[in-house]
Amino acid sequence: MRGKVKPVQEPLWAPAVPDTGKHRLLQRIAQLLDLSEAVRVAEGRFSAIGRPSIPVEQMLQAMLLGYLFGICSDRRLVEECADSLAFRSFLGLSFDEKMFTHASFTHWRQRLGPEFFRYCLHDLVRQCEAHGMRLGRARAVDATTIKGQASLDGPLVSLPREQDLEDYLQEAFAADEPALPVADDNIPINLHDPEARLQRKGSEPAEFAYQGSFSVDPESGLIADATATPTEQPATMVDHVDHDPGVVRELVADSRYDDGLSLEQLQERGVTPYVPRAQRGRAGQLSKDQFTYDAAQDCYFCPQGCRLARFNTDLQARRHRYAARPSDCAACPRKGDCTKGRRRYVDRHLAEAAREQTVRAGPRYRVLQRRRRTAEHLFMLGKRDHGLGRARGLGLATVQIQVALTAVSINLKKLVRFLGAPRPLAAAAQVLLALLSAFLSPGGPPRRPLGAVGGVSRPVAHRTLIALPHIPRQRTAPF
Repeated sequence: MRGKVKPVQEPLWAPAVPDTGKHRLLQRIAQLLDLSEAVRVAEGRFSAIGRPSIPVEQMLQAMLLGYLFGICSDRRLVEECADSLAFRSFLGLSFDEKMFTHASFTHWRQRLGPEFFRYCLHDLVRQCEAHGMRLGRARAVDATTIKGQASLDGPLVSLPREQDLEDYLQEAFAADEPALPVADDNIPINLHDPEARLQRKGSEPAEFAYQGSFSVDPESGLIADATATPTEQPATMVDHVDHDPGVVRELVADSRYDDGLSLEQLQERGVTPYVPRAQRGRAGQLSKDQFTYDAAQDCYFCPQGCRLARFNTDLQARRHRYAARPSDCAACPRKGDCTKGRRRYVDRHLAEAAREQTVRAGPRYRVLQRRRRTAEHLFMLGKRDHGLGRARGLGLATVQIQVALTAVSINLKKLVRFLGAPRPLAAAAQVLLALLSAFLSPGGPPRRPLGAVGGVSRPVAHRTLIALPHIPRQRTAPF
């Protein structure tokens, strides 16, 4: 049964909350954040009878505290909420009210699921739009590595690709002697966190990790959607477009997302992709981009004008294969730069037309590629301030919740700064209007009262002073 928020009754001897930057930030978030939609969505996950649970608003606010201030441990978060008066005031707990246990966070994450927290992110984006933050129609998609809670020193098993881990282990241990073959196409799995995948970035050592993906609006800097996958996959950008709370018409990404099938799905949804071409050529070979495709004859022509006809179709890999005649390659003067075999082969994906229609140059392409760095900046904030560098729990669902709540925390701080920033032009306009109204008044412009002597002003009945609006000084917020 869903619990409801009770009115706070502070004892007479309760101390006042200190006026700190943390308390002011939480007060502002409490004023701006509306959790009524999240409570309505969570209503169906509770029974109509039984003991009342912790209020949904209170639990979501407690989870947000852990991400707003980079508290990665549930036990430490409970201690901070119990000790901090600012946290208690934000949660609506009285000074002497008992705090819930750390195990409640795990139960609530399992009960609500990652899709609920993803919906909370979308609801916050809509609230930001209602407060005046403009959400454009372009998105920048990128992913970052999130280290999993598993290592190469843990219990490892070699799992064949495209096979479930539990089924594979049951088959392997069905006999008296377990048979765990190791093949070249197998992938190592850590039994402590079987959904994490072994991956390496550049020259860094390989580690079990996940990929957290953001879909960012380059104009406002808001994170419109967030999710996590075991590895960085081009299909993630299609998933972002399907879950986006706004309207997406342009999408920019790096060359890892140059996948024909995903680009084709984006174009079917009316989205123009801006993705650089991936370099997939082999060393010592002419690039495939130097070959010209003739759609009418369904063949390729090499730089020397020789024809490459289609001779094979691989439906599993979704590609056609084209090959030149061995006699043409043997007589070609550039054979040494093209191939080391008897003839040259060129593959064409079934969705290659979508890759050819992808925008890869032009002024708009250059602008969006520069704005794509906004996602890198948000990843830096997430890892530096919100604990996104390491998974807070085990399993893909836990990491998806972590990525969504990290995006919620970043968007909340952006909303606070957006509404709390001074408006120099608006304040100056108020000053000019006040001066103009004073000059146009029957009494004329205001003057210094004659009764003002030595800084002490005596009341003068026929004089009126203008109360000019206060223009706050531009400062950088501590968060």
